[in-house]
Amino acid sequence: MNNNNWMNDEDLKNIAEEKLLFLQNMLFESKKYQGKELFPFFMSLAVKAKQKNISYNQEELDLIIPVLKKYASEEEIEKMNKVITMFRKNK
Repeated sequence: MNNNNWMNDEDLKNIAEEKLLFLQNMLFESKKYQGKELFPFFMSLAVKAKQKNISYNQEELDLIIPVLKKYASEEEIEKMNKVITMFRKNK
């Protein structure tokens, strides 16, 4: 995702802007990491989110993920799917 148009998607209108900005920053930063590097990166993000008191409930995630995929490239979608799978296995 080369822009932040996804943040203006109508489906996300009820999600706080700071949560969307946090995700935008996460998406930008995550481009630097591949494969096994992603898990430590996302764990550090979890700490940052906690420090900033940012969390996402399942309803928000169910809205956000399809919107992200709508604006993402095939490569980005593949990466998202891997991350989602990784987190579900580690819950």
